Amino acid sequence: MQHELLFKPSFAMAKFHLEPGESIIVEAGSMVGMSPNMTIKTSIGGTRQGFFGKFFNFLIALVRKFLGGESMFFNTYVPTGGPGAVWVAPGMVGDMVAVPLSAGMCLIIQPGSFVASTPGIVLKTRWGGLKSILGREGAFLLEASGDGMLWVNSYGGVKEIQVDGAFICDTGHMVCFDSSLNYRLRMAGKGMLTAFKSGEGLVFEFSGRGRLWLQSRNLSTLVSWITPALPR
Repeated sequence: MQHELLFKPSFAMAKFHLEPGESIIVEAGSMVGMSPNMTIKTSIGGTRQGFFGKFFNFLIALVRKFLGGESMFFNTYVPTGGPGAVWVAPGMVGDMVAVPLSAGMCLIIQPGSFVASTPGIVLKTRWGGLKSILGREGAFLLEASGDGMLWVNSYGGVKEIQVDGAFICDTGHMVCFDSSLNYRLRMAGKGMLTAFKSGEGLVFEFSGRGRLWLQSRNLSTLVSWITPALPR
């Protein structure tokens, strides 16, 4: 499979060229266009089998949608009768990056940043903790593991940081990071008053070694800026 990232960095869109037998898994609602020989298979994700396993997958999909900000469904695009292509784009303006994973690696993704992955990637939902809810990042994070490639989007520009030791970032500017990094959520300053005066809330404090992707804009800041102008 070949891919192109078009219209970077502000309005990124991915084009996937698929040969017969190849497929791409895409977040529901992200498809922009496709060749007429493309078939779509919809699933709720999850790895459990059997009736109760599938029911559990459905419950996790519900949780992912209402508490994690993700879609309940994933669409798998497969060409029939020859090669085909599909174009996908995220809902927000910004950039996209392709992140390679190999066996034994795992990536933690913020809600709303997953766009697509190859079939070798396994997607799971991870509990982000109560502080994650208070930090407006959603109750759940997305966990991607396996051998393959996945594509994530950012609001604004995206920058890969190689963490070796310690690093702190605002919760609203985190896109994804390697699970080899340890992290905790804490207040940006010492105490509630300092956090209020500084205008900063919760931050991710990372330690260890691994990759971290940051976005140059914070969606929560945009929402806070727009909300007062909305009609009441």
